[in-house]
Amino acid sequence: MLKKSNDIITLSLILGAAALISFPLNEWLSETMPRHQILQLPAMFGLGIIAGHRFSKKLTLDAPWRIATLVFIMSSLIFWMLPRSVDLSVIDTSFNRVMHINMLTAGFFVVPALRNAILEIKIIFLGMTAAMITASGGVLLVFDLLLCSAFTIEQQRQTGQLMIIIGSTLYVYAFFVFFRGLRKNRITANQ
Repeated sequence: MLKKSNDIITLSLILGAAALISFPLNEWLSETMPRHQILQLPAMFGLGIIAGHRFSKKLTLDAPWRIATLVFIMSSLIFWMLPRSVDLSVIDTSFNRVMHINMLTAGFFVVPALRNAILEIKIIFLGMTAAMITASGGVLLVFDLLLCSAFTIEQQRQTGQLMIIIGSTLYVYAFFVFFRGLRKNRITANQ
């Protein structure tokens, strides 16, 4: 009974935060590119990850489904970094809500996709995500051409700088996961 009420409270908090981001805060978050790309998109993805940790314990994916899920997640992240997608999500509120649902779903499925994955898959996924974010940030930072017409060139550059920082942080986290996994494999092999 207590677990069920905890689950209801957790789900209510996640849905409440998602609704807050999607409805009352949406206009403010969509005013600038850094808020939209660095706050709103990762917030929805993070809420999905929190939901995945809490509610996907019984969801197991075999290897083909795990790979397909990771491809879906990477495709989702790539799609929402494309300049045209960014512009449309800022201009059209309905399209922005599609982004919210997609990011929540992608975040949710990260957990079961990586839960029982071998170390190499985790490292490849984290490394590819870090590389994609860093490369996108580099493009936004270096280009003098306005890529997203809904924002200014200064916002584009600021977003690029922040994306490079986030991508670099993910690289560091990937190394941490790699060395932790190696240590765990070594301990298991010695037993």
